[in-house]
Amino acid sequence: MIEAIYQRRSIRWFQDRPIPEAALREILRAGRQAPSPKNRQPWHFIVVSGASKTGMLAAMEEGLCRAERGEGLLAPRPGYVENARFTLRAMSEAPVTVFVMNPEGRPLRADWSAAEKVHELSDMQAIGAAAENMALAAADLGIGSLWNGNIFFAYDELRRWLCAEGELALALSLGYSAQSPSLRQMPRKPLESLVTYRS
Repeated sequence: MIEAIYQRRSIRWFQDRPIPEAALREILRAGRQAPSPKNRQPWHFIVVSGASKTGMLAAMEEGLCRAERGEGLLAPRPGYVENARFTLRAMSEAPVTVFVMNPEGRPLRADWSAAEKVHELSDMQAIGAAAENMALAAADLGIGSLWNGNIFFAYDELRRWLCAEGELALALSLGYSAQSPSLRQMPRKPLESLVTYRS
């Protein structure tokens, strides 16, 4: 798995090639194995593929159009909506997109008490671990992934379309890469600038 950590790359160009069901199940099983607070397992995976992608892409497009009008959670800033449209194109190519819902999540616009916020932050840490597990499992199986932060431009539209309990936490698109991403490491901050040792 250490090798998968260093070899994984965000893939933005996908082949028109389905993911075998056994491989997809292995990726989802890896997500399920993530640690979570009090073993709450605060996730529900919605796997979108085939004809269902049409509705997903329409919801994303609707959200991007709204963002371009200056509406929605994320106000348009130079380059941001254009980048989100690039994500939309990648989602259209990827044979599978896995949406992760937090069934107990509170709406982003809700007023939260400190205790509720701690609960939510703990759950989001676990959901992030589940997504990383899935991305690494995919890499180990020769399958590319793209963590789609731009879904929040269409947060309301996608939540309506998904019609699932809880809050939308993230989306991970999966597929066989149609690009040859460089295995050169992307620049990383020096470890010494990121770590403080206290003993």
